[in-house]
Amino acid sequence: MYKFILGLIALIVGYFSCFTVLYLLDIEYYYWYSFISGTVFLGVAMPFIIKAKSYNIDYDNKTIFKTFFSKTYWKESVKELRKLKNLVMIAALLALMLLTKLITLPSGFGDLGISFSYIFLAIGSLLYGPVAGMLMGFLVDNLEFLLFPQAYPYFIGYSISSLLTGLIYGLLFYKTKLSFFKVFLSRLLINLLINAILGTVWMGIVASYSSFEMYLTRFIFIALPKNLVYLIPQSIILYMIFKALSDVFVRTNLMSLEVKQNIHIF
Repeated sequence: MYKFILGLIALIVGYFSCFTVLYLLDIEYYYWYSFISGTVFLGVAMPFIIKAKSYNIDYDNKTIFKTFFSKTYWKESVKELRKLKNLVMIAALLALMLLTKLITLPSGFGDLGISFSYIFLAIGSLLYGPVAGMLMGFLVDNLEFLLFPQAYPYFIGYSISSLLTGLIYGLLFYKTKLSFFKVFLSRLLINLLINAILGTVWMGIVASYSSFEMYLTRFIFIALPKNLVYLIPQSIILYMIFKALSDVFVRTNLMSLEVKQNIHIF
């Protein structure tokens, strides 16, 4: 399972890296060239993926894994979606994410706002893993579009960004030693790669930006500053919530005691 995930990530990285460059250069049929690029990138990565070692090493009864490069790790993540109580909890977290999306505060950077829905996505990914995190991210973006009409038409790019956000949270939080450094790393990857870079590209596509300068202007003066300014506060808030709720999660059997005991700054 984990090798399939690695292959999927390689395909996505190859596709969107080429897609971004070719679209900004206004190359005709950029989507077909991007698909070919993604396939080639996957082909190049396959020998390394096939040879990747599976570390079925856990600290105590599959409760804390040293790495997500483990068949057992991914099996545990998939199993989370087979339990009715987990699905009920995921549905509740989705509802809370949708409610918080109704309360968007101004960020001070153009049309970009501040939402706290990321907290519930991070909690879901922490408790149920990257598979659930990707599912929650994808569903909440589509449900938001259906329930709350947007100024722009539906665009799959935002769903992919939300899916990747859940994946990052899951890989860094699920059944592992949790630290402030990992929380900060998750927000760094999400704020810069997904929110700033991909977010700028997606906005350019739906708003029909006509030149590379328009992309660059939005990225430098709006997207990048906003995501850098809120990087530390978001990381601190997320870490404090994890730390504060860990006792509740243990008492309700949502988190193992071993994970709670391994929540540290570093």
